[in-house]
Amino acid sequence: MILVHRLRGEPMFINEDLIESIEATPDTVLTLVDGRKIVVADAPQLVVDRARAYRASVLAATEELRTRGSGEVVLFPVAEADAGPGDTSVAKPEPKAGPRAAGRRPAGGER
Repeated sequence: MILVHRLRGEPMFINEDLIESIEATPDTVLTLVDGRKIVVADAPQLVVDRARAYRASVLAATEELRTRGSGEVVLFPVAEADAGPGDTSVAKPEPKAGPRAAGRRPAGGER
């Protein structure tokens, strides 16, 4: 995600992978891969520089993980509110919601 600013100055984060093209007409127009257009106050070169810096940081982090060589698994931290007693390692998957998860019909056509 990179930071851009709307014309009124409001900050907005956008997924740089979804930017298909950048035009200066005279405002900067970002065209996304789905055809949507977003007008931003930032100069086209600034958007390109931010996208390039973001991509470089992702590649650098990937290389750091690859060359660490310890074989350790990097886990995302779990917020204390989400963790159970003594659980600080991995977030638990949410139970399925909806009628299929809670109200399954018994096998054999019984109702």
